[in-house]
Order: sequence, then structure tokens, then C-alpha cells
Amino acid sequence: MTNAMTNEMLEIVEFKRGPGGRPTRAEATRRHRALLETASRLFLERGLDAVSLDEIARQAAVAKRSIYARYGDKSALFVAAIEHCFAARLDMLHAFEPSHPRAESGLLAFGRKFLDLALEPDALALLRLFITAAPRFPGLAKLFVERNRHRATGEVVRVLAFYGDRGEIRLRDPQLMAEQFFILVVGIPQRLALLGLREPPQQEQRRLRAAIRLFLDGCRAEPRGAKSRDARSR
Repeated sequence: MTNAMTNEMLEIVEFKRGPGGRPTRAEATRRHRALLETASRLFLERGLDAVSLDEIARQAAVAKRSIYARYGDKSALFVAAIEHCFAARLDMLHAFEPSHPRAESGLLAFGRKFLDLALEPDALALLRLFITAAPRFPGLAKLFVERNRHRATGEVVRVLAFYGDRGEIRLRDPQLMAEQFFILVVGIPQRLALLGLREPPQQEQRRLRAAIRLFLDGCRAEPRGAKSRDARSR
């Protein structure tokens, strides 16, 4: 995270209150965002075990009782903080609009965007934290997967559907195909990066091109008239 963002998260401000002394809706939203951003920063810096709810509440300038009221315990706040960080990256994926008329060039551009977001240092650090914590909190890990599995792949389905509508690919099972796209594009580079390794840019791009071509070979639509020609040749 940038220093500017960190300073903004640490800034203590006078909370705005509405009638009756309760925070306004906008202020409540701002407090919640400050809580999640502060929690994610502290978890990234020190890990789940070394950070207390007292410190998170103090640095986020929120009452600890409000954290308990909303999340129950630190592990639930941890999952919410991870979701908050990943949501910003999903917004960036959502902003991607297919502009290339051909599927190969369009999916290559989308795959590059997806891969760059997946390999950001903060994203990798959060994923490492989550993988470490998941065995200790299997219920929360399951909930996280259930709530977020379709969010990232939903953006992949959206882009694939663009080329499906153009007749370039066949979308027989959009969710399964989106997951396969993710595995092909992100799988190996992300696994290497989690281990502190990263291929040179040229090799990374070569792998990405191969992944897109392999994906398209499995779902490319047949040229018009191909089925009727095949039927006549039998």
C-alpha cells in the first residue's frame, strides 16, 4: 500500500453525527471502510495472531464493541478485511471492457489484466495469510469461498460471453469455463509468486499466450457450415 493510503487510514477525524447523536449513514460507511482498511494493513504487516482487536479499534478510531457487534471475533473480521481488499481488485476487473474484435487478442488483454492483479504484492500477501489461517477456521474459509467463488469468475464469464455472442467461442458451461480460464492464466504464475518466485516478463507473457491459445482450442466455435460439411462426408 502507498504511504498516502496508509496515512489516510491512520488519520483520526471528528466523526459526523446525525440527529440523536448517531453517526450519519455516510459516516457509518466511512468508519466501516476505515476499520477494514486498518485491519487489512495490520494483518499484512504482522499476521493474524500478532494483531489485537484493541489495536485495530484504536488505529481505526472505532469502538471495539462495534467490532464485536458486527463480526463477533477477530477471525470473522480477518475474512471481511480480505474480502474488502479483493473487492477493489474485482472492481478493476469489472472496469475492463473487451475492445478487441477477435477472441485471441481480447482474451490476451483480459488475461494480462487478470494476471497483473493476481500477482500484486498485497494480493499475494493476503492470499498467503488466508492459506495459513484457513485450516484453523474451516467454517469461515468455507464461507469465504462460497461468497466469493463466483465474484471473480463472474467477470471472466462476462468477457467470455462477449466473444460467445460474437460466435467465436462456445459457452456450454460458463462457470466451469471461467474456472478453467482462471487456472490456465493465473494458476502457475500465482503459485510461483506465492513461493517468492516470478518468471521474467518475456517468459510470463509467453506462458500467457500459450494459456489463451490452449483455452481457445478447447472452446472455439466451428466455422459456419462445418457441421453440415462433416455430416455430408460421413
